[in-house]
Amino acid sequence: MKKRLLGLVLCGIMTASLFGCGGAADSSSAGSSAAASYAAASEAASSAASEAEAESTAASSEDAAAASEASADAAADAGEMKDWEQAYVDDGYIPTGDSKYTFAFISQDFKDTFSQAVTSGIEDYVKQAYPNVELLVGDGEQDVNRQVQLAENFITQGVDVLMLSSSDSDGCVVICETARQNNVPLVVVNSDVACPEVDHFFAGSDHYYSGQLQAEYLIDNVDDSETLNLCYLGGINGFTHAKLRREGVFETLDKAGFNYNLLSDQEGKYLRDKAMEITEDWIIQYGEDIDIIVAANDEMAMGAMQSLQAAGINDVIICGIDANQDACEAVKDGSLAMTVFQDATSQGKWGAIEAYTVAETGRAPEYLDVPYLPVSAANIDEYL
Repeated sequence: MKKRLLGLVLCGIMTASLFGCGGAADSSSAGSSAAASYAAASEAASSAASEAEAESTAASSEDAAAASEASADAAADAGEMKDWEQAYVDDGYIPTGDSKYTFAFISQDFKDTFSQAVTSGIEDYVKQAYPNVELLVGDGEQDVNRQVQLAENFITQGVDVLMLSSSDSDGCVVICETARQNNVPLVVVNSDVACPEVDHFFAGSDHYYSGQLQAEYLIDNVDDSETLNLCYLGGINGFTHAKLRREGVFETLDKAGFNYNLLSDQEGKYLRDKAMEITEDWIIQYGEDIDIIVAANDEMAMGAMQSLQAAGINDVIICGIDANQDACEAVKDGSLAMTVFQDATSQGKWGAIEAYTVAETGRAPEYLDVPYLPVSAANIDEYL
């Protein structure tokens, strides 16, 4: 078994060399690093092979324990790991390292609160855990053409790994294709692309589940003995996460037989101002008949709340997603019924870990789930 594992390690290192040299900005440095890594691995393999002949089964067990301890130490070096994170580390993801690479991240939009948090999560973690990695960051400006252009520019510059938070699931497929054609690994963070899973890594959350959590809150906490009038503020049409959040809400409500009437379902584009405009129109059209507003993010939930408060309406149940600071404060004072914690920092962190791991090992693309959690008056103090 030990010889087989050593063979897999060597194959992984050779694959990593192909990735690193193919896109590195400094090919001579990358080549030297790869050669040094291969030489070190060869020496380790020779030594381990000799030990394998002399050691007993008990010694092998000690080796396994030492490897597990080393993995735990690496995780500790990068900060405390939650249980779900430790499971990924145990599976071979590399939370710290000193290899030299160049990564590029294309943000969805620097102006968006959540996008800012994802970007900061990547930047902060790379600085902390991968001191020799150069990170280039570009503003996608919520424009697919801009993101495509940035991707082409970064790939031309010779980055080792391209990272992306897509502004359009379908429109950004071309980025996936360009990265594949140039042998540049693609790591998608938060907002996925509609290309095959085998062509890209993903670090993010199950968006259907976030909508499900909103619905479950209503089912568990709201009296539906009489029909309730519900309005829905959706994200940007065409985004996979916007579609999944909507489906999570309505499929869960319908499956439970929740007694509601859908007054309106509007595209709020994840924007507070847009949500305020839509809610103002709803107030004119429906007045105080609105019982519930479910929003696909906190920016829209807060926009709806502000419009209702301006109209003197304070009894509408409002649900959001993201657990932004102002939304959490609104949950605390009762203005917002609930939100769903989407861990932007951990999404950025694990996007960075995926990028480093594929650069080091060449492992196959994989989906990493960063869990959503419900936030209401019952647990709000944990988030403030």
